[in-house]
Amino acid sequence: MPPVIARLRPLLEPAVGLVFLLLWIQAEIGRAHPTGSWIVLAVYAAAIALSRLAPLASLAAVAAVPVLQLLGVMAPPESTTWPIAFAGIAAAYATGRSPRAVVRWIGLAGGVLVSAVLGVVLVKVGDWRSWTGLAGSGNGSDLGPSGNPSGVQFAVLLGAVALLGWALAWSIGLGLQLAERRRHDRQRLLETERELVTIDAERRSALERTAIAHEVHDVLAHSLTVVIAVADGARYLREAKPGTAPVRTDDALREIAGAARSALVDLRGLLEGLRDDPGGDPLQPRPALADLGALVDRVAATGMRVHLEQLGEPRPLTPTQELSVYRIVQESLTNALKHGGAHPVAAVSLSWDGDGDGLALTVVSLGVPAPAEDGAAAVQRFGIRSMRERAELAGGWLTAGPESDGEYVVTAFIPLAADREPISAGAAGAIA
Repeated sequence: MPPVIARLRPLLEPAVGLVFLLLWIQAEIGRAHPTGSWIVLAVYAAAIALSRLAPLASLAAVAAVPVLQLLGVMAPPESTTWPIAFAGIAAAYATGRSPRAVVRWIGLAGGVLVSAVLGVVLVKVGDWRSWTGLAGSGNGSDLGPSGNPSGVQFAVLLGAVALLGWALAWSIGLGLQLAERRRHDRQRLLETERELVTIDAERRSALERTAIAHEVHDVLAHSLTVVIAVADGARYLREAKPGTAPVRTDDALREIAGAARSALVDLRGLLEGLRDDPGGDPLQPRPALADLGALVDRVAATGMRVHLEQLGEPRPLTPTQELSVYRIVQESLTNALKHGGAHPVAAVSLSWDGDGDGLALTVVSLGVPAPAEDGAAAVQRFGIRSMRERAELAGGWLTAGPESDGEYVVTAFIPLAADREPISAGAAGAIA
């Protein structure tokens, strides 16, 4: 409902009551009526006006009029004014529309009373039969000489009609109230679901933060402990044996540098994992060298000819280094599949037999053009620049480019975990 209409909605019933009063005054102003008839009209108009704000008060007013008319306290209905009793429909609707069950049931019970008394009032006090041309019928429960219904039968009939109208208005109000309650319940359910989604997201975020904190602790705690222990040991040794200080200090500095580099690379690997899958669990297993066979099988299933070979005995690499090797091979094969034409071919070689103490990785593909270093290449998630960055973060290097015979060669070297070189300044700066 628009805000303006919502603000004006409480004024509807008072406005209807006022219009009801004015229209009846306009209709009856030229007729001679006792003062009491205008009071009855005012009471019914007030019942309409109060039906939304105070449904029980409206019901009481509607019920009081026929009772007081039956007792002779208020002016009886007349041939032209009896229809004002239809104002009771407003009270019936209002009580049925009430959100309180007790008000609804009081309204239904009150409708039975009002209908019964109104039927008697119209026949006995208002002389209904004379208004309808049945003045010749009897006054008792027997049929008159003309066969017309008696007063009691008329009272029952009019009471039943009044009760039917009351029940209809009450039922409409009840139906609208139940529909509104269902809408309200659905709205509350949706709000509760949204709150649960928010709470679940906050809970998952808290769990992820805790998991990341544990992972960072595991990555850094050992290395920093080693750094502190070696630094303190070197300082104490220099004080205890000054003559051996230079040699011992050099060894300590190398060990400190190695531990710090290892921690830095592992931390960068954790951050890379978060970047690769922002919504994932940082503690989930990441691809490693052992998964290269499955990667090659998946690529080969697309129709690409792929050959994977390993030369020499595998040596230990850190999980971050293994992830870097996996991503480099994955991107190289993706490029070969994308640019290799109708019959792409690629060969992947992992060599542990080189002179360098590490892994030499080579990916050779046929017919692959050199990727352009422009906006189109920049949108690729892992391009040549990203592969080179991964190799540097693992402590190694990477080159990529076309050969004269139409081959495209990606070559990378990843040092063993114990012999990694310091990470370049540019790569280290990427952590910030």
